[in-house]
Amino acid sequence: MRTYATVVVFWIVGASPVFAQPNPFKLPKLNLKGEVNYQLTGDQQGTAQTAFDGDRYLTRSTSSIKMMGKETKESTWSLFTADSMYTADLDKKKGTVMPNLLPLYAKAYDGLDGAAKKRFHGNVEAMGALVSKAFDIGSMGSVGEKLGDETVAGEVCENRQFAGFTVCSMKRGPRIALKTSGDLLCYRFEQTATSVSLSAPPASVFERPAGVVFRPMAEAGNADSAAQGFVGYLASQALTDSLAAAKAELEKAKADAAAKGESTEMTQEQKEQMKQACETLKNFDMGAVMANAMKAMKQQMADAAVDAAKQGAANKLKGLIKKPKIPF
Repeated sequence: MRTYATVVVFWIVGASPVFAQPNPFKLPKLNLKGEVNYQLTGDQQGTAQTAFDGDRYLTRSTSSIKMMGKETKESTWSLFTADSMYTADLDKKKGTVMPNLLPLYAKAYDGLDGAAKKRFHGNVEAMGALVSKAFDIGSMGSVGEKLGDETVAGEVCENRQFAGFTVCSMKRGPRIALKTSGDLLCYRFEQTATSVSLSAPPASVFERPAGVVFRPMAEAGNADSAAQGFVGYLASQALTDSLAAAKAELEKAKADAAAKGESTEMTQEQKEQMKQACETLKNFDMGAVMANAMKAMKQQMADAAVDAAKQGAANKLKGLIKKPKIPF
């Protein structure tokens, strides 16, 4: 639930049309229909799919990523409906279901007074501005800095950058993300559309995967109170004060660096060193290192045992062989 809540925050930051509504969690009634297939590249290899039809939204992906010298594979599926959220691990055949939190967030927002609603919007906008400054992206507004257009899967899309990620959204019809790329820690992620359809997907696309057992998420029982707490926090004076302090600290750090003639950006040499460190991290196989260490230790113990046995045999032999007495 915490992860979903975090996604909602940045979704609000990036979606300027939503801000024009009295309640940012009440989405306009849309009749979008379509299906997009993607290729995953970078450090993550695989395919992905999104499909939407009115209030139903589906995502599915099959991918692999190399971490710490090992390749990890996963196959995931999720479906959002007007009242529920389903997620599943297709390899493990396990899934969870919980209420769709957006209506609960909307209800919690409606319960705020005027001052709290004003703080809510101010805090969320401040969070977006703080992230953009921390990543040295500059002033991007609520939807990011424009980087130009390109054509992906036969559709023209507009590139915008936010917090280290670039998203190219389709200009014709709905603002569907056709290409997303960015770096997260040492890993490069890229998702590029290979086909786009704005026709209604077949009903079978939204069917729950066969063989997967869906169980209620443990936190689903207190979803209403959790939504109230989440929205209340975003509207709180405590968050306003915290964001102001973080902004002041960031500005002070940059001012101190400037006064010392230091740059807050990495040099090309530092970037290259970081790249090499990342490659080392991705290829560092801890399991292999531990296995080799255990193998070496066992070999040393075996060698020590052999040496001890040889030494013991030599001592016994010395005891059996007595020097002859030579009379004088």
